[in-house]
Amino acid sequence: MTTVAPVSLESIPQRLDFQHQPDKPMMMSGLGQGWCWANEGGTIKKLDTFCGGGGEGASDISCTPFYYRPYQFNWDKGLSPVCKSNNNDPYDIVNGAKYNMGARTWASFPKEGRKDYWVFHNCDGAGIQPDCLGDIKYIERFDGPPTSPECESSGSSSPHGRNHCTFTHPNSGTTFGVQRYWAGWYSDGNTVISGAVCGAGPEQNQRKWNKSVCQKIQDIHQVNPYANVKGVLKTFNFALYPWVCEADSSMPNTNFTSPTMDTFGVKSGWKCYADNEPGCKDDCWPPFIEIYYAGLFDEGNGVYALRLDKWMINNSDTPELIGKGYRIYPCNSGDHCEWRDC
Repeated sequence: MTTVAPVSLESIPQRLDFQHQPDKPMMMSGLGQGWCWANEGGTIKKLDTFCGGGGEGASDISCTPFYYRPYQFNWDKGLSPVCKSNNNDPYDIVNGAKYNMGARTWASFPKEGRKDYWVFHNCDGAGIQPDCLGDIKYIERFDGPPTSPECESSGSSSPHGRNHCTFTHPNSGTTFGVQRYWAGWYSDGNTVISGAVCGAGPEQNQRKWNKSVCQKIQDIHQVNPYANVKGVLKTFNFALYPWVCEADSSMPNTNFTSPTMDTFGVKSGWKCYADNEPGCKDDCWPPFIEIYYAGLFDEGNGVYALRLDKWMINNSDTPELIGKGYRIYPCNSGDHCEWRDC
């Protein structure tokens, strides 16, 4: 892909004036914001790993969403960079663990139709958020052509003010448009949406969503619609959220903004994240949520497909069915995939 020339912060200052401030994120160690930390045999270790090139094909698909990749979860759990299932779980086909990869790419065909491009991660360190959570089982959906970096504020008068920003990929440098990069996390293969999805942050300090909205999400299906379809290997579900950036004076560096905010000259005092935050302490929820029910199928001759039903919370309190039964296919090196040429 060709990256469009960036624009300067000075040209869009009015779009970055809203400073949405939910509860400050709590670092796992409590030793300092802007970095993640691990306890290694009683010694506190500052996790200062940054991602580089290499990896999948000509680029590293694990270099997301920031240059900073601390492997916080892996350090805490003693895991290798690639999670391997002990019971040959079919989900290993989805996230690449079966093939000893940290992640696997998927795409819809033809490219001229739906332009979704997906990456399903396992334990490759991708997905870290400013609270040092989320760096395993991360899912990304990229949509549309490259664009110029920008942020759009929904305004301080909005009940859910956010700075929705473009997302710049650390390795390719490609910038995807506002609400064209969605990200989230999958569970351990539950066939229905569980209540665990309805919040943000660590369990002991989780910021809960509105209970009524959460219940409406859980009530979409009692059983995954692909659970009894012939040929299904695995059913699962997940939620994705748009990319936002906000001012946070406690952030002393660009670990949780770069490269998304680089062209704006941001060096500190900001953070970016996949927006699963409720936005207030009571009776709130993320204004935009994509909810997916998925089934993994073997279509024969070693060709796998994911079939997806998509629901969405779109600036409302009620999920709406957006798409049903569309398919995406593997798109890694060696796969027949039009996206490899973009």
